[in-house]
Amino acid sequence: MNTVLALIDFSDVSSKVLEHARTLAKAFESEVILVHVVPPEPLVVDFEPPAVPPDVFEARQKELSIMRDALAKEGVHASAQVFGGLLQVTLLEQIGRIDPDVIVMGSHGHGSLYHLIVGSVTEGIIRNAQRPVVIIPSVPAPQARVLKVAEADAPAEEAALGVPLPA
Repeated sequence: MNTVLALIDFSDVSSKVLEHARTLAKAFESEVILVHVVPPEPLVVDFEPPAVPPDVFEARQKELSIMRDALAKEGVHASAQVFGGLLQVTLLEQIGRIDPDVIVMGSHGHGSLYHLIVGSVTEGIIRNAQRPVVIIPSVPAPQARVLKVAEADAPAEEAALGVPLPA
């Protein structure tokens, strides 16, 4: 594995995406390419295509550079690239250009209605990237509950055995 592509959206899950990309890169001595896409501003009543806000573009480039430098301090060769455009279209173009061995990205866990109306960038990447995709969920893993099993002769409180169950 030579190249790990980490798709960074600067949400709560981005730090987890970065951590998983770092772990893979260290394990396989791979390069990490950090990519962020700045979407255009919403189209108001106008006939020109929406523009990517330059101040947001520059801020994201600085933030991505900080992430790249943090990886470099840990001995991971990394680069950072920011693009402007429609999220899914631009990401798929860059995936085709970069040709990574694996893609690491986050998932926000939106509901069915959101996916019906807006769609899912994660789903679009999985369907169209033709590369292995590691999805990092934004929600924490559920904590295991402990079921107490009592021995036949003892009260439940005294003879409890801890058996983890999913929440």
